[in-house]
Amino acid sequence: MIHECDHTHAERFRDLVRGGLYAPAHGLIGELVRRGIERGDVRADAIGPLLVEVIPALMMYRAKVCGSEWVAVEIAEMIDGVMVPLLRV
Repeated sequence: MIHECDHTHAERFRDLVRGGLYAPAHGLIGELVRRGIERGDVRADAIGPLLVEVIPALMMYRAKVCGSEWVAVEIAEMIDGVMVPLLRV
């Protein structure tokens, strides 16, 4: 969708997504990962910009490309099947 917009509209749309979705989600996920590291539940090197993009990227993919909504059991499966192995000590 961004590529279909002219430059001015595309930049506004990117700013909206970054400020309203991207930055808050990455901040929250980063905080959760940091807490896990402090507790010893998450390996110390499991922090970084790519890691905190996994959850929002997967959720956006499923929502926008597959057209499906996330239900609680699927979120739990994502955490247990993707994030736990990714972050495991």
